Formats: sequence, C-alpha cells, structure tokens
Amino acid sequence: MNHHAFVFAAQQFLGFELCNALLEEGWTVTAIDEAKETKDKWMEIGRNANLEYVPYGEWDKNVRGGSSVFLPYYDQGRGNRAAFLSEVDILLSKVDQPFDMIRIYSNGRGNKDLEEDGAAFYLPTLYGIHQPEEFLFAQILTGRGEVEDYVDDPSGAIYVKDAAGMIVNLFSKKDTYTLKPLSSRSWNEVLSYITDETFSADHREIDSVGKEVIVRPSKSHKSIIDQQEKGIRLHKIEE
Repeated sequence: MNHHAFVFAAQQFLGFELCNALLEEGWTVTAIDEAKETKDKWMEIGRNANLEYVPYGEWDKNVRGGSSVFLPYYDQGRGNRAAFLSEVDILLSKVDQPFDMIRIYSNGRGNKDLEEDGAAFYLPTLYGIHQPEEFLFAQILTGRGEVEDYVDDPSGAIYVKDAAGMIVNLFSKKDTYTLKPLSSRSWNEVLSYITDETFSADHREIDSVGKEVIVRPSKSHKSIIDQQEKGIRLHKIEE
C-alpha cells in the first residue's frame, strides 16, 4: 500500500526532517511551505520520485482521502514563521474526507480541543543541522557577539532526526505523546560541547501530556553539534 502524507512547513526545521523520515519509510510526500522551493536543502534528501514540493500559494486546498496531514507547530518558534499552519488546520477541520491529522507542539503549547481527530506530540528543545537562530545552541555556534533572547526548553534536548523518526513511528496510533530525552540533563550536556559559559533559560515545570516516550539518541551529542557547526560554516561560504 502506498501511504501518502502532506507535510506543511516542509522546509522548516522539523518539517523537513519529517519529510525525510517519511520518505525513508516509503511514503509518498507532498511537501508544502510558503517560500519558493529551496533546492539546495532538498538535495540533502536526493532525488526521490515520492517527493513533490508545492508552494503554499499554489496548493489547491485539497487533501486526498486516507492521507496523513502533518502540522509541525513546533516550527513556528515565537510565531514568526509558518503562521499559515492555523489557517490550514481550520480549513481541513471543515472537510468531511477521512484523513489523519498529526499536530506537533513545543512543550507547554498546543490545543487540546483539536487533538481528538489524530495524533499530537509535545517536544522539548530539538537540535541539529538547520536549527533556527532563535535557539541558544544556534546563536552560539553562529558566533554572535551577544546572545539574544532564546526559545530553548532546558527540560531536555533531542536530536531533530530522532524526534522525526519517533513521530513517524507512533502517529498512526492516534494518541497524544510527550517525547523525552534519555537524560534529563541532556540540554546542559549538549551545551557543554558548545561553550564553557553557563546559561539558564526561562523554564517552568510543565506536566507531560499523554504518554511519555523516551527517545534514545542515534548519535552522540558531540557528533550532532559537529554536524550542526559544519552546516553553519557551509552556509556562510555559500553566502
């Protein structure tokens, strides 16, 4: 059976990795985002006949029945990006065709009223290549002289590819999950490979929503940070 997924905010941090994880599992993916296609980024996945990129303005507002729809609200950061996700959510909630909705949030956010028609995931800090610059790790690695306000959730840090893989493995169960790192000190552990400085982030204890799922790391913190730093250097050279 050829499973079909529609991934919105598909060129953003988590959205891109969701596309990659789905393609690796043999899914056909319609990737949708506001911006024009970033061909250099899609080259990381390589040519794949199961992938189609559609600019949001050209999307026909249809989702074929039986598909799965991924809405990574996590990628909105402070709300400056992918603002169209809520618009898509409202639009598709009025459609009678059967398809699964998968919503992915940062810890402490979300909309419980929308979680009954599919799966929902809650995530701490995600890191890895292409991490947006509103995160502390990215700000330090890009060499900013003064660190600005950052959105990190210091309750944990999970490699973005591992988080995407876990979401793809679990979403068909249509449940609610909070993804947790193997170590409760993972955020500080990752930070120690980036800087000797001590940072704190605005964090309050947030209860897990739904089932807690431990995401075991596929790589060491150091190797992931080395890859993230290499990606930043390559981006600077290309500019």
